[in-house]
Amino acid sequence: MPGETLTRRNVLQSGGMGALAVAFPAVTRARPAIRWSAAAAGGSGLPAPDPLVHLVNRTTFGASPGELARARELGFAGFIEEQLHPDEIDDSAVEAAVAKRFPTVALDQLALEAYDRLQVAFELKAATLYRAVASRRQLFELMVDFWSNHFNVFHLDGPAAYFKTVEDRELIRRHALGRFRDLLGGSAASPAMIVYLDNFSNLKERPNENYARELMELHTLGVDGGYSEADVEEVARAFTGWTLRKSDPAATRADQFFFNTSQHDDGARTVLGTGIPAGLGIGQGEQVLDLLAAHPSCARFIAFKLCRRFVSDDPPPSLVDRATAIFTQTDGDIREVLRTILLSTELLAAADQKLKRPLEVMVSALRTLQAGLAPAAMPPLLSLLEEMGQLPFNWPPPNGYPDVAEAWGNTNGLLDRWNLMLGLGWNGLPGVQVDFDALTAGLFRPTPAELTDHLTARLLARELAPADRRQVIRFLAAGGSASAPILQRKLRSAAMGTAALLLSSPYFQWR
Repeated sequence: MPGETLTRRNVLQSGGMGALAVAFPAVTRARPAIRWSAAAAGGSGLPAPDPLVHLVNRTTFGASPGELARARELGFAGFIEEQLHPDEIDDSAVEAAVAKRFPTVALDQLALEAYDRLQVAFELKAATLYRAVASRRQLFELMVDFWSNHFNVFHLDGPAAYFKTVEDRELIRRHALGRFRDLLGGSAASPAMIVYLDNFSNLKERPNENYARELMELHTLGVDGGYSEADVEEVARAFTGWTLRKSDPAATRADQFFFNTSQHDDGARTVLGTGIPAGLGIGQGEQVLDLLAAHPSCARFIAFKLCRRFVSDDPPPSLVDRATAIFTQTDGDIREVLRTILLSTELLAAADQKLKRPLEVMVSALRTLQAGLAPAAMPPLLSLLEEMGQLPFNWPPPNGYPDVAEAWGNTNGLLDRWNLMLGLGWNGLPGVQVDFDALTAGLFRPTPAELTDHLTARLLARELAPADRRQVIRFLAAGGSASAPILQRKLRSAAMGTAALLLSSPYFQWR
């Protein structure tokens, strides 16, 4: 079998990804040292950030210093336009690192069979996290995450661990900023989806409705999209025979899409009031996909989800209406819908109305701190994401990870976030290294107020409310004088503690 990456099997045990926790040392759980002001208890009560900072927070996984500098150079519209064309952004260094660290993500289906399925799953999860942190194509990576969640496949559902690697590379990444119909059609024929939603057992004599139901409820029309139980039955019959077969007689698993004419119910049917004639074979399913992708409910459903992802949990109807209209006018051109949303006044007015989900809060902290990630960093970071509830591709139900604050803002979730920031602030995560000397470069014996302002500007790129600024200064003064300089030998530890505090604050947790 292939070489060095197989050593990761030591931490990938048959119980799932939880075994990764063995690589992560315990970090004492503790609440932050201060209580943020009442005005800052939620997102919308915070002092507004600069609009450009807000834009970068919404179009990237986190506002790194480099991303902010690039946005200031290009301006609001210019930054959006650059991110909307990821193929024009040189990301070769990141892709070279992915190829070296996680070689299975580039393999075809037969080659993947030489590996343990848990290693294949680990490397795709790790590559996903690494790209989110390091890629310059940040909006693209956000959209890969969005569509992976929209067309959710549970990674450890049997052979889906193998199939998902190919689906991620050949479907989601290829069409993340393309046309919705291409994503929809690719998903319908994806071995990962066929296995996950049981369409391999959707047979002429025994129709299985799992895929048909989720296709309409979760992928296209929405639960209130206007379809009936009769439509579910008819759509299921249209997709009978969409199954898998071996691409090579020597293969141990079925690993490619195959339309089995002998198991297809080729009779005439009616879906959403539209007749689909008999005798079309695979064309029946294709016509259903055309019908669903062009349906008004689909346009609104996708537009609403994109507005919720980029603007707010309860997006303004005016923006949803405009995004819906653009989706319809452009035949589901995702790039054009995104441009409408990102250039909207509604987005500008929505600062701090989205709570970062666990993946976003981890990645944004790593990006903001410019943390170095050695290969050894991936097992503990993925273990933390599992504990926080958002390990990539690990949501068992087909509806994908929730995208609203109420799903993530509970007590356990907050404790996990604070624990993460303590680990980062004190360089306590294996393989993750933050250069705190660089973070305080240019400072010599700063006062608590000076260090507070320096780290606030550097890590948050925004101002604190006066009451919160005073609390951070008092925290740094530690009972002493707020005007007394911090000794140089104590500067690093003061910066570490303050960084953990600021990154745990509502100012960082909301975007």
